Amino acid sequence: MWIFHLRVRGAGTRLISRNRIIPPGPNRMVRALYDTVMAPGSLIMERRMLRGIKHRAEGLSGAGSAWRPGVRCG
Repeated sequence: MWIFHLRVRGAGTRLISRNRIIPPGPNRMVRALYDTVMAPGSLIMERRMLRGIKHRAEGLSGAGSAWRPGVRCG
């Protein structure tokens, strides 16, 4: 499950991201592998995604800026 929430803070807005990773099945070995590999990978991916969103949002707030699909931020 993944949830995004926008919270207005003064003159700005804060994006809050929450996710829950539920490992498949009751097998302890599968759960341990899932926690060891998937959790860190998810954090790396999420951080990069949120930085890209921040970069594009701050770019849009400037005069004459426009978001362009396919432009990589990071």
